Amino acid sequence: MRRWLRRSSPEPEQHDVHPAVPVLADWDEHGIIGTIGSGPSAGATVVAHPYWTSTGALDIYELELWDGPDEVRDATGRLVISDLATDDRVPGEEGGLIDALTREVDVTWWTDRERIDAFWAVHWDPPNAPQR
Repeated sequence: MRRWLRRSSPEPEQHDVHPAVPVLADWDEHGIIGTIGSGPSAGATVVAHPYWTSTGALDIYELELWDGPDEVRDATGRLVISDLATDDRVPGEEGGLIDALTREVDVTWWTDRERIDAFWAVHWDPPNAPQR
């Protein structure tokens, strides 16, 4: 009989909660949008898309680099995230990838509802566009 050793998965890197990241309760059902402020990707747009469980709790969120390169690097060239990175830590409660991204490249998350709605109106396929 062969014995299988259990491999433990590595603990995710811990990050401090960043005060500039909106708490999950302030997110739209389709997520939040931000602008990268420093590094080679400065000016690029990043979207944090939440995925919900059947009970309405956060399952994961995905960080999508909307109009920039496939990865974000800081000013020294160090990789911060790749496109479509996911995390299951709750924004505003547990420090996660969104906090690290915000800290490392100075992301400014949008809070103006009109600006967010205008972004989705332009960038979302109209049949699937968020309904307000």
